[in-house]
Amino acid sequence: MPGGPGEDGRPALLRTRMYFPPGNGPFPVAVLNHGSPGEPSRQFMEPPSFRHVAEWFVGRGYMVAVPMRRGYGDTGDWPENPGPCNNPDFVAAGNAAADDILGVVGRLRLLRIARPDRILLVGQSAGGFGVVAATARNPAGVFGAINVAGGRLGGPEKERCSPDRLVAAAETFGKTAKVPTLWLYSENDSYFNPDLSRALVSAYGGAGGRAVYVLLPPFKEDGHTMFADPDGLDYFARYVASFIEALE
Repeated sequence: MPGGPGEDGRPALLRTRMYFPPGNGPFPVAVLNHGSPGEPSRQFMEPPSFRHVAEWFVGRGYMVAVPMRRGYGDTGDWPENPGPCNNPDFVAAGNAAADDILGVVGRLRLLRIARPDRILLVGQSAGGFGVVAATARNPAGVFGAINVAGGRLGGPEKERCSPDRLVAAAETFGKTAKVPTLWLYSENDSYFNPDLSRALVSAYGGAGGRAVYVLLPPFKEDGHTMFADPDGLDYFARYVASFIEALE
């Protein structure tokens, strides 16, 4: 799938894992977006499967795309790098991820098998933050967006980088966003604790963004893993279902 601009200025080609329900469509589409392992081990060679989440959406009649953004695997430079901990540019990092996410959305909308007016964005961690950034552009065909444990440069309290700038970036994205969003976090998220996740959604919503916030009980040892863990599906899926059903 095409993503943001590659090193030659043309859209980079993003490896994308696809899942399809039975039938010929057209189907609504869910685009699942991965997080970032971070430097120096940020690269993986294939898109994450997120099979348990993808199959849940397939069971609801969605086709699912899981793209691997630029800078992961063999797709060249990493444009999402927010910079140093004491001086990060979270808006630029979020927009770089959004470039890839919306490149994929644009291609999916051209497929006869896909419904061009029923695209759902879903993202985990850095992918969730990229989804939030994408909503600021009010992309055609996107009817909703789900941010699961989203943010950048998180970690234990003593290691978290410039949280005030992260909140300011959420506010920036909320100023123009009109897409309904669902924000899911856990009480024991080691990257983005409840105070920070509340501040993020408050800034986004206070700036004009449409946001529903759900703080879930602790999940295993670290709530930040809930999206990638198959056991996490039963933990948060009912909130996703309610959110989607309210938009149908």
